[in-house]
Amino acid sequence: MEATTTVLLAANLIVFFAFFTRALTGFGGALLCVPLLALFFDLQFVVPVECSLEVALSLILVPRVLKQVDYRNLAVLVVGALAGSLLGVRLLQSQTDASLKGALGAFIILAGIHLLLRSRRDQAQPISRAWGLLAGVIGGVLGGLFGTPGPAYVAYLAHQTPDKQVFRATLITLFAIEYTWRLALYVEKGLYTAVELEFSLLLVPAVVAAAFGGHFIHLRLDERVFRVVVSALLVISGALCFLAW
Repeated sequence: MEATTTVLLAANLIVFFAFFTRALTGFGGALLCVPLLALFFDLQFVVPVECSLEVALSLILVPRVLKQVDYRNLAVLVVGALAGSLLGVRLLQSQTDASLKGALGAFIILAGIHLLLRSRRDQAQPISRAWGLLAGVIGGVLGGLFGTPGPAYVAYLAHQTPDKQVFRATLITLFAIEYTWRLALYVEKGLYTAVELEFSLLLVPAVVAAAFGGHFIHLRLDERVFRVVVSALLVISGALCFLAW
């Protein structure tokens, strides 16, 4: 897919900010990246490209967090996510871009509001791990369809992992597994080809810079304040995507 110099610069700035957020908090990359890139490209192009960038980011972040992962909750989420991704990728392949952008805009707005409300509440009480399987399936479907599995995973882990470092590490590792699996599905379905690979490579430097920057300062920033800012940006990006529909 052809992109002008201006669009390519905008794409790199979007990717840098989105993946800086992801490296900093463990989530939020796709929620910021996908709706903003969708202002310039079709979702069937954006979602697989963003997925490949997530895999690249995981290669940088995962080795740094493996000792902090909550493996019991991770295992439950992974089982659901791998199954849900199969349905999500099939839906992405079959839907029109216009219907996808409208649904994505509404979903991103709701996710932003949910995150904003959660950031104002005290730590929730632990719940049954059975909910983790459902959260994994929902996240897998949303990931395959919109490239945005995070809200379902975050909603579950927020109840299970009060420690900020464990929460972040578990999300990063979950994303590494889920995105790698989903990228393989996109390749198999013909949604990720040489065209998407070429564009992805142009964005990799922004991902690398964001990864090291976000990881370096994640202990130096008040997480609640940052999540409020991210929530507001999610609502704005969702509104832009919905208007573009």
